[in-house]
Amino acid sequence: MTETTDRLVRKEVALGTIREIEPPLNHIGLQLFPWMPVASDDVIFDYAKGLTDGMAPARAEDAESELAQKDLLFGGTGRASVIDWAQKDHYSASDVTKYRENLLVQGRLGELNLPLTVGNMVSDFQAKVAREDALRRRKLDNRLEWMTMSSMSTGALSYDDGKISFSVDYGRPAGQQAQAPVGDLFSATTSDPIGEILTVQEFMYDTYGVRITRAIASRKVLNSFMNSDRFIARSGMVNLTGDGTNSTSGDPVDLNYVMDGWGPSAAQQVVERATGVSFIEYDSVYRTRPVGSTTITNTRFFPQNRILFLPDANDVSDIGNELGLGRMLTSPHPEGNWQPGFYEWEQETKDPWGLNRGTGVKAFPVFPHMDLTFTMDVLA
Repeated sequence: MTETTDRLVRKEVALGTIREIEPPLNHIGLQLFPWMPVASDDVIFDYAKGLTDGMAPARAEDAESELAQKDLLFGGTGRASVIDWAQKDHYSASDVTKYRENLLVQGRLGELNLPLTVGNMVSDFQAKVAREDALRRRKLDNRLEWMTMSSMSTGALSYDDGKISFSVDYGRPAGQQAQAPVGDLFSATTSDPIGEILTVQEFMYDTYGVRITRAIASRKVLNSFMNSDRFIARSGMVNLTGDGTNSTSGDPVDLNYVMDGWGPSAAQQVVERATGVSFIEYDSVYRTRPVGSTTITNTRFFPQNRILFLPDANDVSDIGNELGLGRMLTSPHPEGNWQPGFYEWEQETKDPWGLNRGTGVKAFPVFPHMDLTFTMDVLA
């Protein structure tokens, strides 16, 4: 029995690709700082600062009025350069030729659909190309998310792949970067999450006149709110000594076990109501695996121990014109018909003949008002 006949008798079928369960991969960068199309890779934006004199001086009736005070910081100019991010897959001459031959065989067989393996080989190659298209797009999405969340985490953005290197400082003051709580870390029972957040809100309002109403944090940070023993006092319960009598000392009360409906989410709601801050839970990662290695590393876009505080959207809606608190700039590319955003291309090559398929985007984030943000490291 020939190999072809043997396969026909066994009716081989391909079950396709089985994927493993993936960790959180949701992206929020473009939701917070959406696209802003620009006409060129190099852009300039002007910004104006408020006047330094808060009130006009008095003058005598017969005296000449004083000249209004001005300084060189009244205006300024910012610059940004949009960077091209792209990746491609190469299909060799044999890959494409076999696919083409299988298509011809499948077409000539018509309704017979024989041998069954021909259909599998055609659909498998199409699925392979589609998977690699989706993977390239996912890597671009990850790069955009990395640029946004790295900038928000550190107040700066640095990149070095050995060929291209750049570093941008968006100007978050040192006193607002990765600050520790005034009291204990949120992992301690003596911590004061509500008090710490109110302190940040008061500082930002007194300094910049903005209200802090949004925050980004990991599930671990949000779960840590209930560690504070202040929630036990709020419940009206006290600690119990070994003999069961009420006391202000002894074994701590765990509200998870003595109050229905109490837990991390309940503590988060208490903090949100007390401070007016809405928390966005964020634990997204990107995955890396060196070529030839079986070890996969999940790398977070944003530190697990950090809270990012953002000003109220209404407070920043009228600053910076279209830029606002920040935007993701994107410029045109010829392969995208000179339109901004994502683009794709195919390229045939000779000697040896083959096919390249690629995906890219020209993009770079701009944050002209990074000083209106605040980060705090609340866990060790």
